[in-house]
Amino acid sequence: MSRPAETTVLSMRSLSIALPPGADRALAVSDLSLDLYRNEILCVVGESGSGKSLLANAIMGLLPNGVRVASGTIDFEGTELTTLPANRYRKLRGARIAMVFQEPMTALNPVLTVREQIDEALVAHGVGNAAERQRRILELLDATGLPDPETLQHAYPFRLSGGQRQRAMIAMALALEPDVLIADEPTTALDVTTQKQILELLREIQQRRRLGVLFITHDFGVVAEIADRVAVMRLGELVEEGPARQVLDHPRHGYTQKLVAAVRGLSDTSGAAREHRSEPVLSILGATKTFVTATGGFFSGKRRRVEALKDVSLDIAQGETLGLVGESGSGKSTLGQAVVQLLELDSGEIRFHGTPIAEMPRKERERVRPKIQIVFQDPFASLNPRHRIRRALTETQVIHGTRRADALAQAERMLDLVGLDQGALDRFPHEFSGGQRQRIGIARALVMEPELIVADEAVSALDVSIQAQILELLADIRDRLHLSMLFITHDLRVAAQVCDRIAVMQRGEIVEHGNAQEVLHAPSHGYTRTLCDSMPGKEWFV
Repeated sequence: MSRPAETTVLSMRSLSIALPPGADRALAVSDLSLDLYRNEILCVVGESGSGKSLLANAIMGLLPNGVRVASGTIDFEGTELTTLPANRYRKLRGARIAMVFQEPMTALNPVLTVREQIDEALVAHGVGNAAERQRRILELLDATGLPDPETLQHAYPFRLSGGQRQRAMIAMALALEPDVLIADEPTTALDVTTQKQILELLREIQQRRRLGVLFITHDFGVVAEIADRVAVMRLGELVEEGPARQVLDHPRHGYTQKLVAAVRGLSDTSGAAREHRSEPVLSILGATKTFVTATGGFFSGKRRRVEALKDVSLDIAQGETLGLVGESGSGKSTLGQAVVQLLELDSGEIRFHGTPIAEMPRKERERVRPKIQIVFQDPFASLNPRHRIRRALTETQVIHGTRRADALAQAERMLDLVGLDQGALDRFPHEFSGGQRQRIGIARALVMEPELIVADEAVSALDVSIQAQILELLADIRDRLHLSMLFITHDLRVAAQVCDRIAVMQRGEIVEHGNAQEVLHAPSHGYTRTLCDSMPGKEWFV
């Protein structure tokens, strides 16, 4: 793509970022040269550990301790960022270059309301008086599509849905009208309809304000939907760069070809479904669950009732994978938690090999519990940050009577299965990438050799090539051990690849249920059709 030099807003030349001693390689980013132009979206893609996020942090001046720019330059409209004093960086950060972080729940302050957090940024940069700032906050919340800004501005982050939190993050990033917006995996954990809305919002804001957007992602569907140009990184090196369609349709580098092939492989669903005529391993009969929460403060007396599950009935045969698909708040995770006995149903029952779990004697229930394992959606939150991976993978085995030596041997086998070496055992969760932590979560579920796994968004945080590997791994283990799976996901391409049957949930109810190919290629319910139509980059996959 040819662009005049005067439209360059951010320029990196021969940039190298050094990792601390003992890391898996010396340089996180090696000799990278790349430009970002005004009024474009540049997608930076690559697997976990490719250096994408550290590149973004270097631009923002937010590199973690022990990581530093070793050489090269980052030029922002004539200002060299790598040597910029801290006080000048603080004035530039947020005002001229802003960032939307990958995990809004951890990036937002849990004890401040949405209004307070945006106002904090405005005050720090000396923007207007209180009345002017208040008007600006409401304008931002309205511009990012948040409902009822007057009310929502007083909400705390935990009161918002995932999509609302991401919109609030975007509002904060735009508060000071920056010239460059860095978006680090901003739609990774969102369901497809919310993802589509966020992508449309970012594109609309980028075009209206003529922003230069550096969009970091591992989702090629997102790239096909939103990118003007694409830069592909591998182990810290820039291996390919060019117009989006050129890179997506005619990749030159072998690594890019591998990534594109892995993604297109997810859309090849031929032969995925299999017939299962055995007795159900798990039966869910009339599952109903209602949550009652306080609104407007603890002492307001107001209560909100949410019917998370409404008379849900499903079964899973031995060796079968049942996909559970739907948007955030549809009840998918609630059903998964009920299956693994993390919450009790209001009514209905869950049967394991025909016996209601709730009616089992205590000893029988303790014997059954290891047979049903879960892979959680958020691997960082589900791993104890103070425990090494050795303990995370052996503790449950030891509690259930396995000798420590045998438990350790099993942990090593499972790490090998999910593509991690034994050195991982002596590291802490924070020392891994998001994708690596998710693989550890899968290994932890597998060490107990369960009969049923509840996989709650188990591959949502993984790169496309690792995602393909994990799906193949789960399919191999399922077939070899006759493992059954309840596979909860918002990614319909993943569901089509791995599931035999699919159940579509909306507002606590199953609205469509059947063979995976029939549900996804010829959906009968309007909601299922909406989900299919919302898949990012859908046309590119055809």
